[in-house]
Amino acid sequence: MSLAISVDRFAYCEGTYEFWVEHHGGQNSKGYSILSKILSRFSPSPLYKGWESMGEDARDVYRAWCLKEGEPCTYDHVRYSLETADCFDLEDPCVEYFLGRYGDETLENSGLVNYEHSDFVNIDMPYTRDLLNFYNQNEDSILYWADQYCDAIGANSRSHALEGQTIETPDDFATALVNLAMTYLAGSILSTLQG
Repeated sequence: MSLAISVDRFAYCEGTYEFWVEHHGGQNSKGYSILSKILSRFSPSPLYKGWESMGEDARDVYRAWCLKEGEPCTYDHVRYSLETADCFDLEDPCVEYFLGRYGDETLENSGLVNYEHSDFVNIDMPYTRDLLNFYNQNEDSILYWADQYCDAIGANSRSHALEGQTIETPDDFATALVNLAMTYLAGSILSTLQG
C-alpha cells in the first residue's frame, strides 16, 4: 500500500507539522527531529488553529502520517465530529450512549451508518431487559428525544407516534419509546455528521 499523495509543499509542511506537534515523542525522538526540520521551513501564522485551520490537502498529509506511524486520526472520529458540530448536548445520557459506543470510530466504520436502514433494537439493544433498564436510568432524556421525534413528524402525542405497534403493558410502552427515541437520535447524529 502506497502512502504517496500529491500535494503542494505548504500543505505537506502544515500536515506534517500538525502530526508531529501532537506525536513527536520527546526531544530525542525521530518525531522531534522531523518537527525541527519542518519548523526550519514552515512557521504557522499566529491565526493557526491546528486541524480547524488546515486545508483538505494538509489533512490528507496528516492522515498519511497517522497511517504510516500507526496512530488513529482522531479528527475523523465520531466524537470529534460531534464535538465540533456543536448540535448536541454531549452530556445528555442518550448522546453519551452513542459517543461511548461509536465515538472512537470513523463514521464510515461505525454502526451509526446502519441507522439508515434499521433501528436501535436491531442494531444496539435487542433485549427487553436492557431497554427497560436504559429507560429507567435515562427517562428524562428518552422522553425528550421521543418528543423531538413527535415534533419532527407532527404527532400530537407519544402514543400517536407509536400508533400501529403492539403495546399491551407499560413495559411495552417504555421499550417502544426507547427504540423510537434512540433511533431518532442516531438518525439525527448520522445526518448531522454526513451533512
